[in-house]
Amino acid sequence: VGPTHGTSWRFRLRALGAGMVHDRAPVTFFIECQKTKLGESVYVVGSDDALGGWSCKHAAPLSTNAATFPIWQSERISLPAGRVIEFKFVILEQGCAASMVTWESFHGNRKLEIAPGMVLTVNCTWDDMRTASTATQCPPESHRVEPQSLVKESGKLSRTSSGAAIFNEQMEVLCNTIAEREPMRRNFSQTLLRVQDGGAPELSPLAPDPDGLHVTQTPLVDALFADEDADLLGLGGLPAAMGSSAEPCGFMPASPLGNGSTEIRGVSLQHVSSFSALTEMAPAEVKAEARKRRRGAQYTPFNTDVPVVIVSSEIAPWSKSGGLGLVAASYSYEFARNGHRTMAISPKYQHYDGIAYVGESRLRVAGGEHHVRYWHLYKDFGDGTGCDYVFVDHPCIERGGGLYNGADGREYGDNLLRFTILSAAAMEAPLVLSIGGFPYGDKVVFLANDWQSGLVPLYLCYKYRRHNCYMQARCMYVIHNLGYQGQYPHVNATEFFCVDAQAAHDLKLGQCVNLCKGALICADRVLTVSPNYAYEVQTPEGGFGLDNFVRGKAHGLRLSGILNGIDDCWDPETDAKIHRKFSIEDFEQGKRANKAELQRMLGLHQDEHVVLIGFVGRLTWQKGVDVIADLIDWLMKDTGNGVNGKVQLIMMGNGEDKYAQALRWAEGAFRGRVCGYVGFDPKVEHQMMAGCDLFLMPSRYEPCGLPQMYSQAYGSIPVVHATGGLKDSVKDISLGLDSATGFLIPYMAIDKIKGVLYAAMEMPLKRPGDFRRLQRNAMSADFYWPQAMDQYEQNIDYTLYD
Repeated sequence: VGPTHGTSWRFRLRALGAGMVHDRAPVTFFIECQKTKLGESVYVVGSDDALGGWSCKHAAPLSTNAATFPIWQSERISLPAGRVIEFKFVILEQGCAASMVTWESFHGNRKLEIAPGMVLTVNCTWDDMRTASTATQCPPESHRVEPQSLVKESGKLSRTSSGAAIFNEQMEVLCNTIAEREPMRRNFSQTLLRVQDGGAPELSPLAPDPDGLHVTQTPLVDALFADEDADLLGLGGLPAAMGSSAEPCGFMPASPLGNGSTEIRGVSLQHVSSFSALTEMAPAEVKAEARKRRRGAQYTPFNTDVPVVIVSSEIAPWSKSGGLGLVAASYSYEFARNGHRTMAISPKYQHYDGIAYVGESRLRVAGGEHHVRYWHLYKDFGDGTGCDYVFVDHPCIERGGGLYNGADGREYGDNLLRFTILSAAAMEAPLVLSIGGFPYGDKVVFLANDWQSGLVPLYLCYKYRRHNCYMQARCMYVIHNLGYQGQYPHVNATEFFCVDAQAAHDLKLGQCVNLCKGALICADRVLTVSPNYAYEVQTPEGGFGLDNFVRGKAHGLRLSGILNGIDDCWDPETDAKIHRKFSIEDFEQGKRANKAELQRMLGLHQDEHVVLIGFVGRLTWQKGVDVIADLIDWLMKDTGNGVNGKVQLIMMGNGEDKYAQALRWAEGAFRGRVCGYVGFDPKVEHQMMAGCDLFLMPSRYEPCGLPQMYSQAYGSIPVVHATGGLKDSVKDISLGLDSATGFLIPYMAIDKIKGVLYAAMEMPLKRPGDFRRLQRNAMSADFYWPQAMDQYEQNIDYTLYD
């Protein structure tokens, strides 16, 4: 492999009448490649110095992320016009020049020739020698691209222009793009579900829903704000040459159900970003009773005398738009039950029953003084334990719409102020509030959650410790989703946050402030919501521009991943929402009865001999709904193999309108075999967990995920993509029948998905005894919160002893 002269496709793009000149032209390379593993990247290497002069050590890197994968894109590279350039793509380990090189396997090299005055886009597929390219005319006076200054030093090829300067330039473009967005698309907080009854539209959320295959130099923005029509096919912003190879989704009907039905079933989804927000948590007495039957904590913590202060922008049951509210509520219960004096601080979005005024404080924020009041409610969890819930009251916090967005889906324009006040007020609360007769004091452990409380670790470092306050306190920052970063353009950080230049530097990313970046730098410890996600956020694909900072924390041994727990309400032995309760001792009869009831209530043919597959989730590209829709015909068609055709499918969710229409179409096309439940009902979700044989989660991106853990508790075998927390919580069939709990899809290719799904469907139909072993394994798994809390307590001990 290398600079050979074998046969290859050559694309000559000479302008008519142009001769050989020495102008240089900008070229952007795209390649579709699924061969990389985590920690590897694609590079382009070739005959020109800008492509490394055939040295892999100096090859030009391409990048991707969770939204664009498997499409990789280079920056614009200046190449000589009027000359044949040979090149090839290679895979290298990131940041390791001595790593193993994987070359494209075909003989010969790719070639292209660029006409002067043109801008070229080159589109390729790994191991396919054919190369498509698109040339466009440069604007007048701008077609001559000055060559990048390259110098040889100690045998190395290095760019004289600073990498930091290039990055800042790109970030300035990013921030300007953000500032120019219409308010509805300028969403840095949470993303609402699309509801068709007048609710907020589904905004592209960067990550939990990176709904666009963008190819600009600002992936963070594109993942957040990819155009809706392109989002559906995962082709947002893709050049025509590349996009032409992707077929539109073949499942989309011309007229759903033949009547254009847009019925929404179940409960209201107004101001909801995740169905987790609609989950009801078990009361304290139910939790206590359920835990008598399960294994308790295995770790003995050493610092239960240190109070824990939880800071979150939402906490159930008072405020919740997604899973964060549930997790924060679980923290408040679990830390208190473990023996910590526990305070949970969140905004007072409205007046809540039972709260009482407990104190006030004055804060310096945004160049002025702000008066905040604190409201308090104590909840008793029994055995002398309980939590102090503190709500921060300020005029900018309480709104008539949702927590982060108005009724029209637009983000509130002062969200940065709102959550700066939350963090600043949270820092003062343990010091100034006399709760139960005395304050919490300055030896506490702060648990700051996501970007909305990202200023807590920064204030701890720069405003309190510098004045000998909170010297024994520690802050753990929990990343629930690194796609949400709290990034705002053109903010004077020193004035707005009332901090010095060093603190402002920690917050600055290009021309933006990035609250998540500041938290990553300043936190004493960083946690993610699953071990595998802790690894993924260290990569360019999962780090969304902050992977370097996450890796820095990992190198300092201050990064951990802890799988979220599930609430005790998800228990088939006590679940009042299912038709028949059951345990691991009688699950066969229980599953059979619940399957029949589920089929009856959703209008499916009542047949215990079919495989019943379930899906619950937002109808978005990120959740893999397009893949499931493409599989429906394959699932339903009886090909005589004894598996296909012996299937029923239930898909419940709401989101993108086009996916919702696809569900309705599938239900109409396969009456009695497919239920396309557009909407959401918690009772139906519980019944699905109890009645389905398989539970499908082909999410492209999932920091933790909860449904795959619910399904295992009920003996519904998960079939999931091996990403994030899905990989951590499902033991693949390849481990053997003694330990497997489900089926992992290694990568998102349609043939691979079919193969894994076929194996999952075949087992209950042809090997029911083996399938029952899997169900027993799954129901024996323990995903409840006490197991997760062992790891949280360990991290508190590590952090306090650092």
